[in-house]
Amino acid sequence: MSRRKKGRIALSAYDVEIYEALQEPKVFADLFNGSLFAGRQLIREDMLEEENEKGLVKAQDNHGNPAIIYRVRDNSKKGYFSENRLKVILAVENQRSVHYGMPVRNMMYDAIAYTKEAKTLEQQNRKSLALQKSEEFLSGLKKEAKLSPVLTLIFYYGENQHWDGPVSLHEMLNIPKELESWKNYIPDYKINLVSSETVNKNNFRTGLKEVFELLKVFSNKDELEQLLKEKEAHYKSLDIEKSRLIETFLDIPVLKENQEKYRDERGKVNMCTAIRDMVKSGEKRGEERGEERSARLAFLLAKMDRLEDLEKISKDKEYRDKLFQEFGI
Repeated sequence: MSRRKKGRIALSAYDVEIYEALQEPKVFADLFNGSLFAGRQLIREDMLEEENEKGLVKAQDNHGNPAIIYRVRDNSKKGYFSENRLKVILAVENQRSVHYGMPVRNMMYDAIAYTKEAKTLEQQNRKSLALQKSEEFLSGLKKEAKLSPVLTLIFYYGENQHWDGPVSLHEMLNIPKELESWKNYIPDYKINLVSSETVNKNNFRTGLKEVFELLKVFSNKDELEQLLKEKEAHYKSLDIEKSRLIETFLDIPVLKENQEKYRDERGKVNMCTAIRDMVKSGEKRGEERGEERSARLAFLLAKMDRLEDLEKISKDKEYRDKLFQEFGI
């Protein structure tokens, strides 16, 4: 969700909003508990600490030359379990669009996290002279060494909630027919995809519940309106925290431009009106764009003296669309 600029990661304004929303410990924990643990509160706010999203590993390229692999996580935190403070690295990759290489991309992120921790242990062991056996000197790790698990979610909040990309490495591999029965020997890597199609909205305790409920119908105007009618009492009086999450993940321009318009004297937000205004605004822009395209096409046809086509487009929508494509309008 970010773009590169002169070798650095540059976040757009929208990326920043998503990043900040998920940095909130309560929301971050709720995303994991609701999507993976059926609502059980295994991840708590007080367990979480900030984790460096930057991942950097020294390696070699195909020619044996030194190379550096550098990746930046969208959101990540450390979670400490039990009285022994066992660490788990929790990460979220935010996707508004389907990424057809996500299993490979995510495998790289997780591999960097594991490699980084293994390197840290190796440095500590060599510095403290803790290595005793030749096998320990070879790896830099002691036999009993354990790494912290990395648990990554792919949070997909695109308007069309159907993820039509691969969810495992095996889906991306072109495996010869002769090896199909042996493919279990080819390591797989699955992603934890989180979308309105994969979760139960009732497992969430924050505004993510409403986010997933709305995402499920957001691309269908009729289904969206039906939901708003059925739950009008709820959505016309939302608290600020929930409305901000909806505004962020569903990207509702009218609410961002004029929040006071949709807020009552108690500070509650009328999300029903905001969404309906957004739909009307989108329809109006679509109509205006359609009129502009038709006027442009008519002008070009008149200029080229194609009077029969000019008359035909006023009656035949399919033919008009065909000429839109022909003229690149």
